[in-house]
Amino acid sequence: MLTWINEKAKWVIVIFAAGIAVGLLAMDRVPNQAHSYPVGEVNDHKITYAEFDSRVKMIVENQFRDAHPNDEQYTQIRNEVFRGLVRQILMQKEYGKSDLRASVAELRSEFKRNPDAVRARLVQEAQQRLYSIQRQATSQEDANQRAQAYIATLPRFLTDSTFDKADYDAWLDTREAFQWGVMLQFEEDLKNTTIPMRQLQMLVGAGIHPTTLESEWIANRRETQVELQVAVVPNSAFEVSADSVSDADAKAYFEANKDSFFVAEDAAKFLVASIPVAATSGDEERIKDYAMTIYNQLTDSSVATTFEDLARVSSEDLVSAEKGGLLSEDFVPKGSYVKEFEDAAYALDSGAISLPVRTRFGFHIIKSYGKTQDSAGVEMIKAAHILLVVNASSETVDSLERILSGIKADVDAGKDFAAAAKERNVNVFTSNWIDRGSSIEQLGYLKGVTAYAWPNENLPEEASLVSPVLKNDNFVAILLKTDAVKPGERSFAYAEPKIKSALARKKSTEACAGYLASVADKVKAYKPAADSSASEISVDKVNFQTLTTSLEGYVQGFGYSNPLFAASVLSQKEGEWGPVIQANDGAVMMKVVSKKSADEAAIKSAVSDDKENSARFSASSIFNQYVSNIENGTAVKSNLDLYYKD
Repeated sequence: MLTWINEKAKWVIVIFAAGIAVGLLAMDRVPNQAHSYPVGEVNDHKITYAEFDSRVKMIVENQFRDAHPNDEQYTQIRNEVFRGLVRQILMQKEYGKSDLRASVAELRSEFKRNPDAVRARLVQEAQQRLYSIQRQATSQEDANQRAQAYIATLPRFLTDSTFDKADYDAWLDTREAFQWGVMLQFEEDLKNTTIPMRQLQMLVGAGIHPTTLESEWIANRRETQVELQVAVVPNSAFEVSADSVSDADAKAYFEANKDSFFVAEDAAKFLVASIPVAATSGDEERIKDYAMTIYNQLTDSSVATTFEDLARVSSEDLVSAEKGGLLSEDFVPKGSYVKEFEDAAYALDSGAISLPVRTRFGFHIIKSYGKTQDSAGVEMIKAAHILLVVNASSETVDSLERILSGIKADVDAGKDFAAAAKERNVNVFTSNWIDRGSSIEQLGYLKGVTAYAWPNENLPEEASLVSPVLKNDNFVAILLKTDAVKPGERSFAYAEPKIKSALARKKSTEACAGYLASVADKVKAYKPAADSSASEISVDKVNFQTLTTSLEGYVQGFGYSNPLFAASVLSQKEGEWGPVIQANDGAVMMKVVSKKSADEAAIKSAVSDDKENSARFSASSIFNQYVSNIENGTAVKSNLDLYYKD
């Protein structure tokens, strides 16, 4: 029995952890489910938990397969599903207002144009039916007979090795085609969403007709070629810290541009007391002991378990674990692995197994599959390993949580947050502004921040101003909300970091411009190395570049498609260096060596393409804005935090 437990220890732990996770999920739910709170409300439409949860599960299954999303990924999925359901409800209302519906001809066309999508759905349903048939069978022979009989009933385009489009089209005209559940579901999706959405896009974008004059202007900018010599002093040459910008300057800028700094969504700022999660010496010894247990099993002649079997169930290197611990199918040269690992691996005879070896990745139990040399005499090895990562144990994490819980209790008793943390030698810092679902820069994503900062009105009010202990793989932390803003507000505190960063960048650019002006005579003496009349010169802090580009192209300092660059080039004489320009990423001087306008044939062709592309892009952009305006103009209530502690 003990041998079995040792062999299966990881699986026992996984199953036990899964049970705990289920319990924790249950605890995250609202205690009184009799209220049957909807996940969300859009106007008078309620989004049920069952509807929401089934879609989340489907996405997790499709995107992650056998893997398990982390907390941040789960939060993102839930938020995306919620927004998708809200949009679906709003769009259904729009379809009804415009009386948009799919015709029989449109449905038939969609089915005929998408055989791959249909086949994928049919194959999935057929596999599910086969599994059901096999479960009902009384023996393996009965299962095989039932499966063969079922496969014989499938349409030929599913079972033939070569897909026959004509056979598929003919099948669509049969009654049997729509006896498949997935076909009915696909038809519903097309009828209720895909086709009405396309019709609405056409309706909204019907008035988009770019003029020939606009297209000619765009084509001329794209087709005009200029040869340039460019001198750039990048902002990195004269960096200015945002901390050097005074509060008064930032405040003055905010007051002068207040309408540019409205708050788009809820945000909050926190004092954070955090402790890194790190393995202790006790954790190290525990993992080492466990590694020795595995090693003893592998070297015990009375135990039938193989290295490969134990690697599959015990190794935390998931990629190699699937292959029985094998790191590479081929021999790899010396230097491919970290030194401690290689020293142990090369000391083994073929088939031998090492004692646990410590590297920065954890403890490795290594098996050699032999050594060789390549044609140049370089030593090569083929090896497998069982990796046990040294992580902080639950006991270690619990001890850290107790420290933070003590700080929380002191603050609840009236002590200052920073002072209470200092007494326990815990670091405190002020977070960046956080909106719903965002991460704290120094810590990463912490599950529970949103639920703490913006508690649902249906939940009882928390007695403590301090958050519960929050954690991820690297930190445990508690938060104290110090400031908050709501959508529509104009807040200097919220805008201050962005303003100071922008003003610091402006000062940096001005310094670059001043310096470039001071060395302008040296810059004007520049000639490319290819020019035989002079060798290429060097000016401190100045980057030189010779290039040919369009007015829409990339130029160092300006970036892509910069209107200031285009205007400067068009106004500048050929053969002369222009003035110093304060650009996106520093200061720039340019010499226009030559300008070459596009010929009429190229412009005519470009105009034709541009009108078509511009109409399509503009229609898409306007439709997205149309949908966004509907979303922003609708009161949406979310109750996700009643079900999940994100």
